[in-house]
Amino acid sequence: MDGGWIDVHHHSYHPPLITELRRRGVTHMAPGVPLPEWTVTDSLRVMDANGVQAAILSILLPDAAFDEGAASLVRQANEWSADLVRSFPGRFGALAVLPLPDVEATLAEIDHAFDVLGLDGVVMSASLADGRYLGDPAFAAVFDELNRRGAVVFVHPNPAYRCDCAGGPGFTAKVPPPLVDFVMDTTRAVADLLFGGTLGRCHDIKFILAHAGGTVPFLAWRLELAATWVLPEAGEVDVAAELRRLYYETAQAASPATLACLREVTAGENILFGTDFPFMKDAVVSATLGHLAGIADLDFRGNILALFPRLADRLEKAGLGREVADVARL
Repeated sequence: MDGGWIDVHHHSYHPPLITELRRRGVTHMAPGVPLPEWTVTDSLRVMDANGVQAAILSILLPDAAFDEGAASLVRQANEWSADLVRSFPGRFGALAVLPLPDVEATLAEIDHAFDVLGLDGVVMSASLADGRYLGDPAFAAVFDELNRRGAVVFVHPNPAYRCDCAGGPGFTAKVPPPLVDFVMDTTRAVADLLFGGTLGRCHDIKFILAHAGGTVPFLAWRLELAATWVLPEAGEVDVAAELRRLYYETAQAASPATLACLREVTAGENILFGTDFPFMKDAVVSATLGHLAGIADLDFRGNILALFPRLADRLEKAGLGREVADVARL
């Protein structure tokens, strides 16, 4: 691969952010997942050890972080991310976190993130603390603005999510939410965006789905069949076309079986390299690359550069980029 890998799913948790979360009484991202001890040195170390040239940084905030002063905390987190990009322009891009469900504050943060900080897109939790999903009509103005900007939107499971539709007493002790419930959170969000009309209305948004879309690739035909039995009004939705234009990344989803399923749903240019560092440690980063390194017909680097022109420009200026001829297709 010319120029090195680019990781689209790479989290950053600045030490002052962790300090503030602990002050608010937040100790875990999710059940069994404590707040990470992260520094930029950690990211650069694992990147250098694995031939990863650059990473798109993102922050997921636990629901409890929104109990007080969410907008100010979000603004500070995005300022820290922008500082990292300025300090390491050839190594990082960054996505803005948003203070949903506060629509007014979210629209203001979108303006600040793109127009002032120059960030590369946004990251959004698939579900919110109050149980709503991203396709809720209350969030239409947010997606319309992101659509107007042709933004990249990275959809990631809510760290606090646990499915209450399955599993009896003691289930989560045996099967912690990150193992199964997280991928269902993403799947539910995609179905909500799909059948609620957001995907069809917002064709200029580039949606990236964490963990290869959860179970979306496996359930694709089932979703296509919705109009034939339980959702007659879905007959006007071109489910296959909408799922095909989404982007899917490989964190915890790089096995040959998962990739084979994914290739049936989308085109090769919509498959992206991601690791989920630091929650997935060095050995998993290396194993992910081990699965992907021999796949000659997928241009993981070019796919990401086409989505993130600001990062591509920074790499080009540093003499580290390469021409991306197909940006116009987006």
